[in-house]
Amino acid sequence: MSAADDKITSLTMYDPLANLYECQYAHYRDDIAFYRNLADDYGSPILELGAGTARVTRALAAAGHHITAVEPSANMIALGMVKLEADNLTQNVTYLQADARTLQLEQRFPLIIAPFNMLMHLYTLDDQDTALKVIHDHLEPGGRFACDLYMPNFAALDVLRREPYWGDVGLSEDGLSSELFVLQHHNPDAQLIESRYYLDTTQPDGNLSRQVYSLSQRYYHHFELVRALRTAGFTSMSFYGDFDKSRFSSTSPYMIAVAN
Repeated sequence: MSAADDKITSLTMYDPLANLYECQYAHYRDDIAFYRNLADDYGSPILELGAGTARVTRALAAAGHHITAVEPSANMIALGMVKLEADNLTQNVTYLQADARTLQLEQRFPLIIAPFNMLMHLYTLDDQDTALKVIHDHLEPGGRFACDLYMPNFAALDVLRREPYWGDVGLSEDGLSSELFVLQHHNPDAQLIESRYYLDTTQPDGNLSRQVYSLSQRYYHHFELVRALRTAGFTSMSFYGDFDKSRFSSTSPYMIAVAN
């Protein structure tokens, strides 16, 4: 794959997933208080990388903060803008369709955040080093960078599983019911979790239609992320195992980093 093809893929990967993603995570709130507290501590403006459909963005904007929200997917931005407009928060948010690896802004920020596994879409060492250097270069002196990554759970791999929670959210716009199935594969050599989603919808005539979506995420080990942050120029960092700032360990559900 050429560099140009790689950039196109990174910009469009979430376009077909946007509606599915929005349904899956519209009510996810585990990380909101953590990022809102950081915003209150370090102030605006905030640079958010991988803003998606504005889930975290809206919470920060509602608390009075100003956010530059960077998101590669045009479809995700469109969904986010609808929610921001409904909440009258557009004056607090500037959406940019851009790639974290090539971002060049004149502005520097007291707080930069990459919530909800954003760094897991940096698949190569060059991608990671480039993006983290860009982040470091956009921080104000004394500013903070914060990110969270899930710690992989390798249960039920290579087994098609039904997602029972989908029954609460899986209604299409025309009221048709659907079921969601997920098949995950672990590539340990590449540290990749590859997920394939099968969304089955029962049509009015009784026929079943299926939509298929794919997503890859590259996970990190603790010292790997420490080394990457240090290489990018960060000299101080704290790690937590959950959003309550509990101590990080190998059994933690998350790996949360705050660095400067």
